[in-house]
Amino acid sequence: MTDSSPSQDAALVDHHGYCIHLSPSDPDWIALVSRPDRQPTLILAPERVTVLAMACEWIDRQLASDRSPQ
Repeated sequence: MTDSSPSQDAALVDHHGYCIHLSPSDPDWIALVSRPDRQPTLILAPERVTVLAMACEWIDRQLASDRSPQ
């Protein structure tokens, strides 16, 4: 996971090929998780570190379900 901006303001983070757009929104933080071939997902949390962790966990679950036999 790489953070393109160390500031506490809006940032773009890449996690396993997904883009996570982080931005503050009073009183919460918003993460918009996107991938070119997928519908974007919106995640809200009260803190930047929490919303980033939730976005990464969501991506990891998506990748695990893509790998599991159906």
